[in-house]
Amino acid sequence: MRINKTYFEASFVSFLIHALILLYLLGFFYSESKQTSILTKPINVSLIYKDQSGVKKNIPIKKIIEPQKIELSEAINKNETSTESISFDLLLNTIGFDELLKEDNLISERIEQNEIDLYSSLIVKNIQEAWRKPINIQDGLICNLRLTINKNGRVLNVNLIKSSGNIRFDNSAIKAVQRVETFSFFNQISASLFASNFRTVILKFNPS
Repeated sequence: MRINKTYFEASFVSFLIHALILLYLLGFFYSESKQTSILTKPINVSLIYKDQSGVKKNIPIKKIIEPQKIELSEAINKNETSTESISFDLLLNTIGFDELLKEDNLISERIEQNEIDLYSSLIVKNIQEAWRKPINIQDGLICNLRLTINKNGRVLNVNLIKSSGNIRFDNSAIKAVQRVETFSFFNQISASLFASNFRTVILKFNPS
């Protein structure tokens, strides 16, 4: 048993020695790390392009980039210098408030007067169309009538306020208004315009 133990120990020591030798050869105990550079010196990079003549030229990158920067800078400066300031003072209206108000009132009055003229002419037209000229009366006769009308255009009353001197003509004018009875366009007249101008109408009847 003693011999076997000695043999085992000798074998173990021999194994360790061989293992250490093998690790040393593999560089396991080499502690320094040496860095090697991929490039030994800088490389000058150039762009190669072909112009229209087909000749290749080597142009450094530096010469391509710089003109573009200069052109961009010049364009920016050009835009900045060409920008003009606009003064809103030039756009202000010098007309005073009173003048504007007066002009607005004048326009409103013109619009209202146009409506009055329009509806007045329609009243006269409706009555003339309903008029029947009496036989054997002279031309150029005129009489004045007062018409009372409601908002719906219905004639509530008609009165002779100035005679033409011919009773037959005066009666024919009154009968013409009665035939009309209702003015259908009164629904287009505003309430304020009706109250101020068409509730009571003085009509100068002269069909000739």
